Amino acid sequence: MVLPPRLLRRSILLLSSMFVPFVVIPHVASPATADVGTNFYVSPRGDDSAPGTRGRPFKTLERARDAVRKVNAQMRKDVIVNIDDGTYVLDKPLDLTAADSGANDHEVIWRAIPGRHPVISGGRAVTGWTLQDAGKNIYRAAAGDLDTRQLYVDGKRATRARTPDDPVTFSKTATGFTVSDPAMAGWKNQSDIEVVARIGWKLLRCPVASIAGTAVTVQEPCWHNANLHTGLGMERPTWFENAYELLDQPGEWYLDKSAGALYYIPLPGQDPRTADVVAGDLEALIKGTGTVSRPTHDIRFEGLTFSHATWLAPNSDEGYADVQAGFHIVGSGNPTFDSTRDSWAKTPAAVTFANDRDITFHRNVFTHLGAAALNFDTGSKGATITGNRFQDVSSAGIQVGGIAVVDHHPDDPRLVTEDNTVSNNVLTDVGAEHADAVGIFIGYTTRTSATHNVLYALPYSAISVGWGFGLTDPGGNPAYDGNLGTPIYDTPTTSMGNTIQANLIHDVMTRMADGGGIYHLGADPGTVISGNYIRSLGPDGYGPVYLDEGSRYVKVTENALCDLDVRWLLINGGAARHNKAEYNFTDNPATALQGSPNNVLANNVTVPGCEALPASVTAAAGLEPAYRDLDPAQPAGDRNSPTAPTDLQASAALPTVADLSWTASRDDTAVTGYEIYRDGRLVSATATPSVRIGGLTAGDTYPFTVRARDAAGNLSAESASVSVTTPNSVNLALGKTATASSMYSADYTPAMAFDGSMSSRWAQGAGLPDPSWLQVDLGSVRKITGVVTTFEKPSGYKYKIEYSADPADTTDPSGWTTLEDHTVAPTTTQTTYSLPPSAVTARYVRITINNSSSSGGSIYELGVYGTPAAG
Repeated sequence: MVLPPRLLRRSILLLSSMFVPFVVIPHVASPATADVGTNFYVSPRGDDSAPGTRGRPFKTLERARDAVRKVNAQMRKDVIVNIDDGTYVLDKPLDLTAADSGANDHEVIWRAIPGRHPVISGGRAVTGWTLQDAGKNIYRAAAGDLDTRQLYVDGKRATRARTPDDPVTFSKTATGFTVSDPAMAGWKNQSDIEVVARIGWKLLRCPVASIAGTAVTVQEPCWHNANLHTGLGMERPTWFENAYELLDQPGEWYLDKSAGALYYIPLPGQDPRTADVVAGDLEALIKGTGTVSRPTHDIRFEGLTFSHATWLAPNSDEGYADVQAGFHIVGSGNPTFDSTRDSWAKTPAAVTFANDRDITFHRNVFTHLGAAALNFDTGSKGATITGNRFQDVSSAGIQVGGIAVVDHHPDDPRLVTEDNTVSNNVLTDVGAEHADAVGIFIGYTTRTSATHNVLYALPYSAISVGWGFGLTDPGGNPAYDGNLGTPIYDTPTTSMGNTIQANLIHDVMTRMADGGGIYHLGADPGTVISGNYIRSLGPDGYGPVYLDEGSRYVKVTENALCDLDVRWLLINGGAARHNKAEYNFTDNPATALQGSPNNVLANNVTVPGCEALPASVTAAAGLEPAYRDLDPAQPAGDRNSPTAPTDLQASAALPTVADLSWTASRDDTAVTGYEIYRDGRLVSATATPSVRIGGLTAGDTYPFTVRARDAAGNLSAESASVSVTTPNSVNLALGKTATASSMYSADYTPAMAFDGSMSSRWAQGAGLPDPSWLQVDLGSVRKITGVVTTFEKPSGYKYKIEYSADPADTTDPSGWTTLEDHTVAPTTTQTTYSLPPSAVTARYVRITINNSSSSGGSIYELGVYGTPAAG
């Protein structure tokens, strides 16, 4: 049987142990001495007619809220609601408005009594199980009017009865599918059955209308909406879900709403008659319902667990017509996919605030939730989300900001979502039901800071920032005719100044495709992605850093990236421009710039593996020391640091580069790498005791130091500093006349390889086979000391560099002299250096790319260095 919420509240102490599979001990201060009017107490053993003191606490959170309303207007200190152990089952969401806010620079604080672990729940306990089918070990319990999409048994999410992946052969029809299994027509309660389709980054869910013979008809408007995106709709059923006939595996359950019955097959060793079984019931737990003129503000939550909310919208005829990252199409009569853009719906959350100021969530737990966990929506300002754990959540963990017109071009500055902080949180097993969801979603926001979070075991991207695909930025996205129907704005969106820093991300993209560790969309001036450690991204992850459609003005720097199947960086789409990626460290140098000119990739470093990455980056990423109890790692057995490098030497033959070498360090296990600092800034890493440093300027003096690391990440002390002054030679090719065998388009002319900018490049003509060549006329004979070539790709080119002093020889192969022949082995670095034993004289310099690994010849800059006149 299912106990109604009001009866369940009275018996909850008997059931409280079943709700939470783990406990994070809250680090909260001890409550102040009980002062009537400043401290209230709540306990499941309390009484709402009591005064709410420590000795005579309230029973419900609603009663505590009402008590706060009577005293907070004249606050002289924080008003604290102290919550005792137990589970507080809500029969409606706890609504908080401006009337429930702090005042006079003080907060209203809802917190666990130190050492206690209260749970705020929207669940129902399910009891009274009996054996229904001994042959299949199916148990049954009365469910009453329960409607849910989630069931938890002994603290673990159970699986709604489903087929394996790819259960039948099929063909797509105008109304659904024709399938190969005629037995499906005998399944009962067909309108409750769901067809699920996984394609790319989407996980679509639509309810079935009927199954007749082998024809599966899908409910409208879900079928229509789910197929609006041509080629990315319900092309095939990945699995069917939610039928009694599919109960065939331990841990599966099914709810027959028409009969008011719940069915479950227990796991080995599990007995439903004694197990703790809870179904999600309420759809929201806390709603902060501020308004533009009267925002909810100055409220803090500490040490609480939010659990057992469901979300029933996917049960409707609209289903879940996924677009991306938890947003989905709603409504009927939508003519095209693009026509729906302004009305894409965000998945709701168990705890939501909008039009709010200075709301804090500190050291709480969000678990066993059927939609998103925590949402700060339009007009949220100054929120702090720190030290919380998010685990076993159906959709996104944290959502900050929205994607509607009111978010990207609000007509009132009070509606801007800005200055919110997301730090030191742990997010794992998020997207448990809606695998398209991300760990942390940041929409159109200003100055959102997401730092020192840990995200792992996620089906799709870990952190998603921005929106709009360039369509809502000034001038729209020129890559799309008509801007896909989106109005063209002449003012920027609210996306700017965001910080994604020092996060630890690993084992993500486990089920979906076309995402990354950190995924970005749209123009975002002043936004920085730095100091993140991202590893173990699967073959369907397009890059640990993925700047997708319309990404502009984003700086990517000092990130450590390893154990990657594909590449470390993807910049995608013609409107993804003016981004800069420099001083990043990876064991996979591959990048992809797909139709994206005017981006800068420079001074990025390749190392042989994770253990050679800079430990100063990898060790600093993730939880800061005060929060490491939230996700404790195994203690390192090796705590001994290597010796400091000695005898550091530096030289510079070119104005842009210095060569360093030193005596190798010693360690009690092994030295796995070195970190190189230029004037205190980390600029390179290597596994060997020598390195070449680029990005320098002629005639400047640079101090360098080096530190060693071992496999455990222990860092040595710094070496003694050494300085080097680069020579005063100049780039003789800068701005000179250039020619080439071909060019891709007017955006990739030969002159762009000699303009001094790393955001422009020459590219070979589209579809042309190798070889290709690029040539510069220095204008007169010059003395050349070296040539520096920066290719588009970090590897894969075979080439030859030649020079000639006589204009008459430019078309005669015998008139060219080889400076470097690199046609045997492909390049392994983006920038190569061609140095003659001594200076040579030339007017013309040519590079011929014999093999580009099918990428086509493409060069950011070809620098020819030497003295301004021959001598």
